[in-house]
Amino acid sequence: MNLKTKTSQIDLTFERLTMTLRHPFGISYGTSATTDNVLVKLRYGDLIGLGEASPASYHSESLETVNAVLSMIKANQSEILGDDPFAVQMVTKRMDKLIAGNQSAKAAIEMAMHDLAGKVLGVPVYKMLGLSGHPQPMTDYTIGIDDLYMIERKTREAVGEGYKMLKVKLGTTYDEKIIDKVRSNAGDLPIRVDANGGWNVKRACHMAGFLQDYKVELIEQPLPKNTSVSDFRFVKENSPIPIYADESICVSSDVAKMAPGIDGVVVKLAKTGGILEAMRLIGVARAHGLGVMFGMMIESSIGVTASCQLQSLCDYLDLDGALLLKDDPYQGAQYKDGYLMLSDLPGLGVTLRSS
Repeated sequence: MNLKTKTSQIDLTFERLTMTLRHPFGISYGTSATTDNVLVKLRYGDLIGLGEASPASYHSESLETVNAVLSMIKANQSEILGDDPFAVQMVTKRMDKLIAGNQSAKAAIEMAMHDLAGKVLGVPVYKMLGLSGHPQPMTDYTIGIDDLYMIERKTREAVGEGYKMLKVKLGTTYDEKIIDKVRSNAGDLPIRVDANGGWNVKRACHMAGFLQDYKVELIEQPLPKNTSVSDFRFVKENSPIPIYADESICVSSDVAKMAPGIDGVVVKLAKTGGILEAMRLIGVARAHGLGVMFGMMIESSIGVTASCQLQSLCDYLDLDGALLLKDDPYQGAQYKDGYLMLSDLPGLGVTLRSS
């Protein structure tokens, strides 16, 4: 153990973290070639906890909002962060009192707090949480929206590099052609799809029947974020494929309302505000008999590895964010034969990649 006998104040610093994607990444909201996140560091004595904010405009966050929130926390760090690296829940409550929403900014702080606490104790975060570090489900690898030539190229590349299951982004006028192109190049690999709210009810019901013929495992967020639960329920009742909600469910209190219209939830640290609320969301989802997928935004190995701490609680993983990057500056959970392998390093187990 590395327990301190001398009290140290927790000090916050943060900086922009811009990374380049291997291929331009397209979803129904748009296409990007880079991702702009924020790197958070919490210093406690000679230890540093790492966190990552990955804001999304469709969750009302941006680089500007993240920086504004982190600046507020920095200005009040003695009252909010304090001097106890184990007071993660208390810090979360203090942040919630300071400002509502802004979940990715809060997740970065909470992530770094868990990393710091694990490093003080000298144990991995998953052990600190009483969980297993052994990989459970495999993670998928995402094929973003593109023209059909690039869809074929990216699918062949993913198969050639040994990825064991694929997630396909849909929400276009040519979704059927995308799926046909992916399936014809992916062989028998498991496929999931994510429409990112790009369909209406009629289109979703049609696509569900179409996708069954292509042996698609599940459909993620077929309808827009604020669609009524009755519309989700209609799609669910007319779909031979399980329906999972992503954008429609951010925190645990969202689950009960949506439960009648879905088969499962997609949990992301950038939506929940951190690991503690993610665990609560998973618990509420299980209480409603729902399946659980753990996903992420496009993030470095910091965000990936933080999410992997909870992988033993999930049915599906969509934690390929760092695999989609050309220049991930960190290393953490290692992709091996379909699984994300955690190390026994203390905290999150993330280190700076050697150049």
